[in-house]
Amino acid sequence: MKLAKKDSKKILVIPVLLLAIGVSLGIIMFVTYNPVHSPKAIENSTKTAKTEKKTIATASKPSFNKTEYSTTNPSSIWIIVNKQHPLMPLDSMPSDLIASNGVIISSSAVADFEAMTAAAKSESIILTGISSYRSYSTQKALYNNYVATNGQAATDTFSARPGYSEHQTGLAIDFGSSTNSGCNFDDCYATTVEGEWLDTHANEYGFILRYTAKNQQITGFKNEPWHYRYVGRELAAEMKKQSITTLEEFFSVSGGTNY
Repeated sequence: MKLAKKDSKKILVIPVLLLAIGVSLGIIMFVTYNPVHSPKAIENSTKTAKTEKKTIATASKPSFNKTEYSTTNPSSIWIIVNKQHPLMPLDSMPSDLIASNGVIISSSAVADFEAMTAAAKSESIILTGISSYRSYSTQKALYNNYVATNGQAATDTFSARPGYSEHQTGLAIDFGSSTNSGCNFDDCYATTVEGEWLDTHANEYGFILRYTAKNQQITGFKNEPWHYRYVGRELAAEMKKQSITTLEEFFSVSGGTNY
């Protein structure tokens, strides 16, 4: 039987609509249930990509370079001086000493020292250096006077022999207190406002507290909460990050209480 032209068009349109609906349903089911293209899979893929990117960034970040400066050269800010490692030569003298805010120190430490004293002053705290650079001859005279009064064994626990003192590097400063001068060169310096400020902030400016009661067997000297040593901001920050308090431990260099 011959179909009318109108009916023929209807019959052709229905299959086309059904095909279109089928294709749409297929796409929806593919995206929804395909483990690769599902929303959950896409989310996981995005997280994985971010993790991989973070890992690559971490891997590409350079580790701390312990060889950037020498630990034996007297002119290096990382020089390690202790009872096992004297300055060479013993009577060496820095060539870049500068006077600043009442102390004499190496020019490599001046900028950070001045920044630190300015920061403390902004908080109404006056940092006073009462001993900084000491020459070989000055250290010799000081040490011999202590020996005459206290004996050599006792003196060796709190005063370095000439050629073995950090003060001879121009990188060490003994701080005093203007609010409680009775604690100068005494353990109670740690409880003064100046001592507490330094303990909290000195490392931000490249200075580390060099001698404590806990590390005496490593550094060789008794607790000196007033004695700070300049090592540079980078090293001071890294030591704090790793919770390492001595140069000997950080650089795996020998120390100890005996010469």
